Order: sequence, then C-alpha cells, then structure tokens
Amino acid sequence: MNLQISIIGMAIIAVLYWVCGAVLLKVWRRVRGRTWGKVLVPLVAFVVLILPWADEVWIAWHFSEFCKDAGVRVVRKVEVEGYYDATTTGWSKSQIVTNAKSIAEYEKAGFRFRERNIGVMSDSPGQISHLEKYSDGTWRITILDRPTARYHYKRIIDYRDARGIHHEAPVAYGIWKSGEVVVDAETNETIGSNLRFTRFPGWIDGLWVRFLGGGGTSCPDWVKGPFPPPFPDAALVPPFKQ
Repeated sequence: MNLQISIIGMAIIAVLYWVCGAVLLKVWRRVRGRTWGKVLVPLVAFVVLILPWADEVWIAWHFSEFCKDAGVRVVRKVEVEGYYDATTTGWSKSQIVTNAKSIAEYEKAGFRFRERNIGVMSDSPGQISHLEKYSDGTWRITILDRPTARYHYKRIIDYRDARGIHHEAPVAYGIWKSGEVVVDAETNETIGSNLRFTRFPGWIDGLWVRFLGGGGTSCPDWVKGPFPPPFPDAALVPPFKQ
C-alpha cells in the first residue's frame, strides 16, 4: 500500500490540524469540568486526527488490491487467421487496397483478415468492414452485417451517454477500471485480458489537484513500468507473421 498525499496536501493537513486544535483547545477549557465534555472533545479530536487520512488509506489499500489483477493475463493462446477488433473503427466502403504502405503493414502483421466496426467503437455495432487478403494476393475491403471472426477483441467497458462514449467506470470509491479482453464468440470464453486501474487523490489533495487536471495514478504504470506484453498479440497469434 502506497499513500499518495502530496507536499501541498501535507501543508493543508498541518493547517487543518492547527485550526481545529486551536478551536478544540478553547472548547476544552470551557467544558473540561463536565462529564460529557470529557468524552465529546477527545472524540472530536480523534475524528479530526484521522479524517484527512481516512479516505487516502482506503483508496490506497483497495488500489493495491485491484492492481494485483492488473496487466495482461492469457488463459490460452490461439493461432488465428484473423479477428474482430471492436476497439477501433474500420474502413467505410468496399474497395481494393492499393496503398503500398498499408499493404506492407497488413503483410507484416501476419493476419489474413481483420474486421472492424464502421463509425462506432461498440460491442454492438451496425455494419462491419472486413479486410482480407485474397488468393490472388490483393487486399480487399467488403462490408458485412455482422462479424464473421470467431475471436473478438473488445473493451470490457463500453457505453455511451450524453457526454459521449466511455471506456472506463468506477469499481470502488476513487478507483476506476478499464481494459480489453479477447473472447471466443463460440464458447463465450475469455481467453485473455488486459486490465488497468486508475486511482484518484483523496479529498485533501482533491481540494487543489482538480484545478490542474485529473491527478490519477494507474497500474500498470505506463511511464515507470513494468510494461505488459502487447495485447491482443499475447493471446492471438497470426500464422503468417513476418
């Protein structure tokens, strides 16, 4: 567990302790001779003492637990000629691919075909663009009504509201989850996953860090590492990779 209260946050806590301590001291001098005062003032002092740390400790502990499941995990690796990618959009019309750079990228990837949504990154798309290498060596795009690939690469969270499309959602107070999975559409088995968790500051640092941005910390850490293997490559192996 790693507590993440900044220097500014510590300064805020120090000021909070000083102000509350001064107030409680005055109250104590007035009521220390009364039975209820001997109970109430120490109780309030205890609450003030732990309040700045309580949610940070809660978030830090739960974030540490969630991060045990973060990163790439593969149940089984399969060799496939292609797959359906619901995490990105595809080509909008039927055509023969003539761009040499694009063709080189398709050849290098090693898959015979790829499928993507047209226009909307969603697990419940409309039409599908199907890119495939034919026996004559040409790469062609055709438009389908639904995916034909057995294996689907998709986000674990994918919903739309008035603000747009979202690929993350809260799983606990101050902690959000996102990621992708590879699912066998025939058996509905998840054969691989890539999970990420992001935690946000407790209320003390939240008082100021929100004015500078999100202030989130993720695992796996995309800056410091350790870096997970590429996904879905870790679960889906192309037969023709160069």
